[in-house]
Amino acid sequence: MHIPETIKTYGLIAVIIIFSFWFAARFIEPTPPKEITIAAGAVDGDYYRYAEIYQRKLADQGITLNILETAGSMENIKLLEERKADIAFVQSGLATAENAEYIETLGGLYYEPIWVFTRGEVNQGKDLQKLKGKKIAIGKPGSGTNAIARQLLALNDMLDNTTLVEISGQDAIDALKSGKVNAATFVAKPSAVMIKTLMRDPALKLMSFERAQGYTGTYPFLSKVTLNEGVIDMARNIPSQNVTLLSPVAQLTAHKDFHGALKTLLISTSIGIHNDATSLSAKGRFPTLDFIDLPIASEASRYFKYGPNVLQRFLPFWLADMISRMVVMLIPLLGVMLPLIKLASPTYRWRTRSKIYKWYKSLKKMEENATASEADIDEILAALAKIDAEVKKTIVPLSYSDELYNLRLHIQMIKDHLHRAK
Repeated sequence: MHIPETIKTYGLIAVIIIFSFWFAARFIEPTPPKEITIAAGAVDGDYYRYAEIYQRKLADQGITLNILETAGSMENIKLLEERKADIAFVQSGLATAENAEYIETLGGLYYEPIWVFTRGEVNQGKDLQKLKGKKIAIGKPGSGTNAIARQLLALNDMLDNTTLVEISGQDAIDALKSGKVNAATFVAKPSAVMIKTLMRDPALKLMSFERAQGYTGTYPFLSKVTLNEGVIDMARNIPSQNVTLLSPVAQLTAHKDFHGALKTLLISTSIGIHNDATSLSAKGRFPTLDFIDLPIASEASRYFKYGPNVLQRFLPFWLADMISRMVVMLIPLLGVMLPLIKLASPTYRWRTRSKIYKWYKSLKKMEENATASEADIDEILAALAKIDAEVKKTIVPLSYSDELYNLRLHIQMIKDHLHRAK
């Protein structure tokens, strides 16, 4: 079965191009999922409230965000490890080297100070040491409050001589007001209703961390922040003086295998949510890559350094993502397909003419032997007849027929020349 040269030439090029596209497609990230899950915190806490804000923002981009109620940061880390959550809010200072193998941060979102409220008289000492031997509510197991409280108490050698009560939220507030505990620890923003309520209670006192520099020198994930006089309630001058607090930062984290395009979308969304000024930070201070203790996602490093790319600035998320992924396909298009298409026509001409030109070398040699003996001339004429028969069987496009007939004319000319030489 004769296969036309056109099919041979352009078919081979088509196979190469298809293979190139297949190879490039292997490097294209899959389409982002339309539904993701965030590990937040208690329903009445800041993490859950922010999760609901993210939920609304992402819905505008066609992404459904499912919110998991949790005990807090430690449980959130576990949920990320078990792949029961894609993203999570995690308080800085709680991650371990093992966590860093599968979790990365998309940025610090805001200061969430450590608040220690006390009632009644406490022993003299430096900040937390005043509570040695007392009962302290330190938050539920699995919460960031519980973990950071234990870290600070251990630093003060207080774990063995202090009663730790693992309750949080309203339970901790009730226990503090009723005298069941001497102090209660919370981690929250100054704007939290719970904090404002506690600050306005004249029976309670907010502890100031007198040795804040020592704590931040020991734990770099902590920052020294100042709660300025009157910032909670200017009319009642609450607090009545500046208070020094220690503060970790709330981080937005993701599993390392989480889709890269969605990481970028979340970073962009976080900037819109957390960029404003607060009582503890100036406008633009957050989100940030400072004070964090997890590996930084490459998407976060790139975004904080260069900002959004042109597509992300002007196009909806789904369209920008589709175009970004398809850019990979330009590699075979520009690097393989265009050069091959450009070479196709010359290659086709060369392959077609090579069918004709392959006999000219033999013809030239036969013509040079025209003076040979009569027996040799008969042998050459037999060879010419064989070549002529093969040429007649050769199929070329009509546009190349003239070259084929020229070849046959040349064969006949040599035949005539040999006949005259006999």
